[in-house]
Amino acid sequence: MKQFRYILLFVLIILPFAVNASAEEVDYKAGYEKQMKECAETQKVIDGVVQWLKDHHYENYPHAKETVEDALDQSAYGEDAKKKAEALAAKGDWQKAYGWANQYWQYQVKVATQGLLAQKMVTDAEAAAQQK
Repeated sequence: MKQFRYILLFVLIILPFAVNASAEEVDYKAGYEKQMKECAETQKVIDGVVQWLKDHHYENYPHAKETVEDALDQSAYGEDAKKKAEALAAKGDWQKAYGWANQYWQYQVKVATQGLLAQKMVTDAEAAAQQK
């Protein structure tokens, strides 16, 4: 009878925690994969803005140039975060990989914001030049 109680105790109390722990790992892995997919989509937007800035010679506009240079700094930090995320994912450390993937995306958001700001600066300067 005691063995039955221990088995029942295990099934009712300990087993749900064990199952929950493995479910959390699956969630981190899924979170990592989802975040990296979002990072890939974000990078496409960034690449488009970068191409636009190059096509419009952003370097001819001092404030836009400074803003782009700041974005490039942020991009370098983002690439470091991406490498850390990928290395942790390769080791199967999904919780940390997910955290670094999120950090990578945060840097991408900064880069995109700075890029769009520089794009607006160039657009405004071009419009002002055309009005003269």
